[in-house]
Amino acid sequence: MREVAEISRRMSGSKNASGYINGAFFIDPSDEGKKEIENCSADDNTEKEASVASKGVLAVIRQSRWMLPLIYTHIWMSASFSIMQPYFPPLAAAAGLEAWKYGFFFSATKIAMLLGSVLNERLMTIASPRKCYLSGQIGFLLFTILLGLMYWSPGGNIFLGLCLVLALIGGFFSTVYVVSAYTVVTAEFPVHTGLIISTMEFLWGSGSMIGCGISGLLIDAWAYPLPFFVLALLASFSLPWTTRSQRIPDKPLKEVQPRPSSESAENQKNLFRLLIDPVFVVDMVTVMLSWIIMGFNEPTLEPHLRQFGIDTTELGVIFMVQFASYTVAALVLGILCQLKMDAFCAFMGQLVTVFAYVILGPAPFIPTEAAMWMVYLSQVFTGAGMAGQFVCGYCHSLKHAVASGYSDDIKTTSFISTVVFTSLVLGATVTPPIAGYIVEKFGYRSGSMFLLGLLVLWTPVTFMQWLISSCSDKRKEQSSPMTDLRMSA
Repeated sequence: MREVAEISRRMSGSKNASGYINGAFFIDPSDEGKKEIENCSADDNTEKEASVASKGVLAVIRQSRWMLPLIYTHIWMSASFSIMQPYFPPLAAAAGLEAWKYGFFFSATKIAMLLGSVLNERLMTIASPRKCYLSGQIGFLLFTILLGLMYWSPGGNIFLGLCLVLALIGGFFSTVYVVSAYTVVTAEFPVHTGLIISTMEFLWGSGSMIGCGISGLLIDAWAYPLPFFVLALLASFSLPWTTRSQRIPDKPLKEVQPRPSSESAENQKNLFRLLIDPVFVVDMVTVMLSWIIMGFNEPTLEPHLRQFGIDTTELGVIFMVQFASYTVAALVLGILCQLKMDAFCAFMGQLVTVFAYVILGPAPFIPTEAAMWMVYLSQVFTGAGMAGQFVCGYCHSLKHAVASGYSDDIKTTSFISTVVFTSLVLGATVTPPIAGYIVEKFGYRSGSMFLLGLLVLWTPVTFMQWLISSCSDKRKEQSSPMTDLRMSA
């Protein structure tokens, strides 16, 4: 979503002219009161700095109150999205579909998500962020309700056809909502873009945990449709605020004055050279593997868990463990990436996913039967590993592009983000039907070895990526003092 953050800065350019960021976060040291502060004593400076800091905190709180409904919406939209993976497969199986067939539902969702991501910037240019945000929220809520109504649908191919249509609707509107939400918050807080994005990821993960946790209870209380209806209702409560909020821009982006470009058109064409850059390609494959894992789990994990005879509540808890692991790991990895450990963490994430699929089946070469403790531990490893693959692979690709001479501006980040999302969707689109067919034919323990083999083969590649990155960083650190000495001389 980095491209969303960059795009939205155009919307906030006029807000920073007075020396304040959104009137709350940053005071320009070149303001008119600077000379008076310099003339004060040290004690007076300390008191004034403390006063400014306390006022800044209060201002942040006051300025952020408008985000509470947006936070509420983000959590419940995530909760609604998360319940498809654990609870759609049993409904499809009850309708007479095999795993490889209902795997196309998840593939269609990913294709529509790609379409929504590509078109959303143009939609905001023609309409506005508020209209896109509202249409994304309303459209996905209608999809959630209709997916619950599939409980009463005829089975077989009729069920599959209706679900594929719904998948296209839900995937498209979910992406329109997410991109618009990121645009709104990053436009309001341009100085804190990284913090805002990580917070949004944390909220999305938290909503996924809540959705999986309460949906099992709701299904046990009545039937399959209940969590879809309840979560859609909860997510709709913020609509009255959204339609009236003045903080969500209702101005088309085409009417916003863009920033002047820092590069010529000739230099911009060089961005396509990243597609043949070995380091960049390795990062894209690592990122893709995170959604290949997700695509493999969607049609196969729930059928694998049926052997334990668990109820829907515990099924939701199992998926909640994965989301919790991903959420916590993403926050930690964000800090580690700031410490230039992104390549190492991408390798560790890759290695952790290998352990996850060794014990999940478990692998045929392990002389023991599947057990619930293996399932829970594998979900912890899966969530943490996917976070390492996606977060660290994405961060490393951005840093590598800038270090390779590409400018750190909206065009570079937009290009990289487009390639990242395309890689994700390709992996997640192709995998579900293939995974469903393989597991249906060979069983889960043997079928999961195809994914395990892919993960094992890619692990030494990420290890070499880490070694090369470490050597490159050390050379830069050694050359930096020499450069400083030459400049001082």
